[in-house]
Amino acid sequence: MVAKPWCPPSVHMPPRARAARVAAAPGSGAGAGAGGGRRPLRCRAAAAPSPPATPCSKEPPAIAPSFIKCTPPGDERERDVCSTCGFVNYMNPKVVVGAIPVWTDSRGVQRVLMARRGIEPRLGKWGFPQGFLELGESTRAGAARESMEEAGAVVQPGPLLAVYNLPGSVQLLYMSTVGGAQGGDQDVPPKVDCGHESLEAGFFAWDELPEEEELAFPTVKWALDYASGLTPAEMRGDVVGRCRLTGAYDPGLTPLGLDA
Repeated sequence: MVAKPWCPPSVHMPPRARAARVAAAPGSGAGAGAGGGRRPLRCRAAAAPSPPATPCSKEPPAIAPSFIKCTPPGDERERDVCSTCGFVNYMNPKVVVGAIPVWTDSRGVQRVLMARRGIEPRLGKWGFPQGFLELGESTRAGAARESMEEAGAVVQPGPLLAVYNLPGSVQLLYMSTVGGAQGGDQDVPPKVDCGHESLEAGFFAWDELPEEEELAFPTVKWALDYASGLTPAEMRGDVVGRCRLTGAYDPGLTPLGLDA
């Protein structure tokens, strides 16, 4: 039998007992007792982020957390647990969102908006706009934001194209539409102004995309190959197509059915 790492008693305590333990922690001010009249300090591990206390603030300052590795009750994995208040710091996979922005001219010819990375990893390589989802943001809103930040383009995310389940992250990629035209000429794509995360951005025909060795990540190649085979109606979401899941087709799961 393999012994589990020791877990602090505070993890097993009910909330009131846990609060009492925090109050009794060294430097908490609890030693003043009733005579001192000082309020107990809070542990920063479980406290929500807040601005520093001002001289007239009634909120007591927080004491520093002390994290150890252990397996909380009812869990099966080792976590970072505060030995002072019992707060468990869960580390979870990241969600990546991206857009495959497509602009169409008056003749129906499509071009894909791509950006060349100006930051590591894969500095100087090409990809479509993508990045980590922000707190309080929907996946579609995140894809639109990344398109503006990395390629300076206003896009309308459409149907879900692909879900890639990778170690440490899950990627959700949307087919997206780029509107407008340069100088009112419907055969010239709109001007784009990439942000600080990109070296340059531009529109490419499907048969003129950068070579595979010039692409930033394998998922860029997978998604572009799959998107290039869709019909215009599937790209717009006018008809139910098929969503690519971790590189495999699943006709039972559609872009609309998996919309986040």
